[in-house]
Amino acid sequence: MSIERLNRHQRPIAKCIIVRGTLILDTPTCLGSGDADSPTDLALLRDSISDHALLTGSSIAGALRNYLREYEHGYVTGEQECDRATSLFGGTRRNDDGEQSPLIVNDAISSKIPTVELRDGVEIEGKTGTAKKGQKYDLELLSAGTEFPLYFELLVEQKRDKTKQLNYEDRLVKSLALALRGLELGEISIGMKKRRGFGRCTVKAWQVWEFDLTQDEKRLEWLLFEHWCTELSPEYETYSSIATAFGVSLDEEEDKRDRFFLEATFKLASPLLI
Repeated sequence: MSIERLNRHQRPIAKCIIVRGTLILDTPTCLGSGDADSPTDLALLRDSISDHALLTGSSIAGALRNYLREYEHGYVTGEQECDRATSLFGGTRRNDDGEQSPLIVNDAISSKIPTVELRDGVEIEGKTGTAKKGQKYDLELLSAGTEFPLYFELLVEQKRDKTKQLNYEDRLVKSLALALRGLELGEISIGMKKRRGFGRCTVKAWQVWEFDLTQDEKRLEWLLFEHWCTELSPEYETYSSIATAFGVSLDEEEDKRDRFFLEATFKLASPLLI
């Protein structure tokens, strides 16, 4: 760690924004733990206390960060200093003096003990297109319909200039709304083997709380808030759109991802083995 970073002043927080949501798996999902003692080759990651499925905050943050980078710059591009991804998620790994992330992403634990699917796989030899000898494996998958309560906390730093404060806060909130909308629209997949159709998910409901920490009353509300609870509150207003929940418009945000969609009906000309 450099002297510059050690001498950096602590950031004063002007506002705290808390977001809760309910994520639902649309397809089976592989959240492997790499546990060598498991009876299966690729076991699910589970909470050590409740035995519910565990989706780590780092996995959620990584998926959101990658989506935001591609949305702003396009596919197969790297992050740039002070772009949306680095502003929301902090400096890149290559930058030892990068700013820390203003976004806190909690681990998500499934609402219920999950239903697990056991499937087989095999490693394919690239040159021949045939199975490698002795490379058959089995893996555990979370079944479609599994729900995870999501919890995010955005810390908005206080700027000395009021104009800069408004611009900074507006950009930060829109960046978060843009990233979370990717989950809402089902454009972000989680876990392993995403290119094979696994890990597709959507968020069906959002709740947002804002606390102006420059006001004594709001600071007390933030201190008394149930930070340990990640489930949606039945007594609080729920939104299907994260943009509506934040009170922002994302219509003018340009999507730089260069892509096309193909819809077709295919007919087999010969037998097919899957």
